[in-house]
Amino acid sequence: MEHHGTHNPIRNLLREAVFGTQDGLISTVGALTGIAAGTHNRETVVIAGCVIIAVESLSMAAGSYLSSKSQRQYLERILKEEEQEIANEPEKERQEIWEMYRTRGYADEEIAIIAKRLMSDPKLLLEDMAHKELGISPQTLEEPLSNALVMGTTYVIGGSIPVLFYVFLPMAAAIPLSVCGSFLALFLFGGLKGRMVHQPWWRSGLEMLAVAGAAALFGFLIGRAADRFLQ
Repeated sequence: MEHHGTHNPIRNLLREAVFGTQDGLISTVGALTGIAAGTHNRETVVIAGCVIIAVESLSMAAGSYLSSKSQRQYLERILKEEEQEIANEPEKERQEIWEMYRTRGYADEEIAIIAKRLMSDPKLLLEDMAHKELGISPQTLEEPLSNALVMGTTYVIGGSIPVLFYVFLPMAAAIPLSVCGSFLALFLFGGLKGRMVHQPWWRSGLEMLAVAGAAALFGFLIGRAADRFLQ
């Protein structure tokens, strides 16, 4: 069977949190900058921001739920197939154990002990074969609902940052401060992500900042172009 990557629940939630926060910040600041440059109307920007956050957070959460559920169902099917092989073809599984551990450098005496122990416990054998042969850990399959909640919540949090400046400030001040505030939030969040995954915090922060800057600049240019075209 082909190999599949392992899944850790904390890593999955971190992935969803990073994706939700950065996407909420980047897409919202990019869109609002373009809308502000094109309309010069604070109320329009605020309404657009709220709509973007509401629609996109639900869309992202639904997408996360469906993709995580599909991935989980696929891996559960693979595990079920392996479980049936263990029940119906025990000798084949025994040979796979010998081949797998011999390839990894175990002595025959050691493999005999391991094989005897695993073959006496189908649940333990499934866990061992799933991990070593398939790259799957049955106890750490993705949780679709948790992923969706984290994705949707973090998108709302990230997307709300650039909108708040337009709620409380006049347009002239809101545009640059919304961009700068969002950039700062992205840099800090990128730094936090870097610390969590044991990478240089400043490099992770700058990477996220660069992506956000490109999105905001693109949105601003489109807004200005649309404004001139309509005029």
